[in-house]
Amino acid sequence: MKHRTALVAILFLAGGITARSNDTQHQALDKKTVALVEQYKELRERQRRSRDGAYDKDLRDHGGKLHTVLHSLGTELGHPPYTKKIIVGCLGEPDAIRNDAQMSRYLGIYERELRKSGREMRPKRGREYLIYHWRGGHDFMFFINEGGLIVDHGWWFAYE
Repeated sequence: MKHRTALVAILFLAGGITARSNDTQHQALDKKTVALVEQYKELRERQRRSRDGAYDKDLRDHGGKLHTVLHSLGTELGHPPYTKKIIVGCLGEPDAIRNDAQMSRYLGIYERELRKSGREMRPKRGREYLIYHWRGGHDFMFFINEGGLIVDHGWWFAYE
C-alpha cells in the first residue's frame, strides 16, 4: 500500500500519468509502464529488506521478476523523449551515477550489442550513466543521460 501511495504521488506530481519531457512536448506513461514502475518499486523494497543474504529467485535469478521488470523498464523508458527527471521520478534515485571514464570498463557488452543490432553510439562528452542494480554491483541496468535526455539504456553482467 505504501508503494501505491508513492506511485500515486509521483503520478500526481507528473500531472496524472503524463510525464513532462520538456516544455513543449509531453510523453504519456501508458498503463503497462505504470504497472512496471509499481512492480519495480515493490521488488526493490523487497530486495532492500532481504539484504541478509537470503536467496530469493524473484530477485536473483536470470529471468526472475526483478530482472524481467528492469529489462522491460529499459525497453519502455530507455530512449527519447524520456528524461533523467522522469526516470528518477518513476524509479527513485539510481544506485550509482557514473561518467564516461568511470563506465568505460563496463561498456564492452553494451557496445557489442549495439554493433550486433547495426547501431552505433557515438561518444559524447558529459554523458552520465544512471545505474540501477539487479544483483548488486555485479549485474545492473543503466540509462544513458545526455543533458537531461535519456538517449539509450544497457546492461552490465559480471557472468559469475
